[in-house]
Amino acid sequence: MKFWFKIFIFSALIFAGCAKEYEKHHITLNDPRGIDTQFFPSQQRLKMGDKPYMLFFFGTDCGVCKKQIPDLNELYKIYGDRMEFIGVLGPSKGFDKDMALLKEHGIEFKTTSDKVSVDYFSKAVGGVMGVPVVYFFDKSGKMSGKFIGLTPKSVLEGAIKSAL
Repeated sequence: MKFWFKIFIFSALIFAGCAKEYEKHHITLNDPRGIDTQFFPSQQRLKMGDKPYMLFFFGTDCGVCKKQIPDLNELYKIYGDRMEFIGVLGPSKGFDKDMALLKEHGIEFKTTSDKVSVDYFSKAVGGVMGVPVVYFFDKSGKMSGKFIGLTPKSVLEGAIKSAL
């Protein structure tokens, strides 16, 4: 009986550890609350709270990315109470330079540049080969849209309205 009890406890610990493997708290540059996520690889879902959300992958040296930021800032001001806007900045140039970029471009939506978080989000969407790219997700964490390159504000707004 003791043998089977030990096997049960060992198995429970293994499965509990696996369940937590895909839960992550991400540190953000501009919001002390950070971002909490749950990734369900077999279901291809990335859950983040109870709102639909978008992930904006961009780079510090990307001119096209910088041209996309004003549109996202405007959309964030309109829809930020109903949809999460998350910036994923990579590669990081260091905290001070990353913060300076956010301030220079007036980025108020949550943004992470932590290498672990950037890699996590990239893997969760199936890999990011270039920037800018914007992914939209519904409330359940299912991807509902993907836009590569400089995308017109009206197209992004349409995707936001569809996600809401």
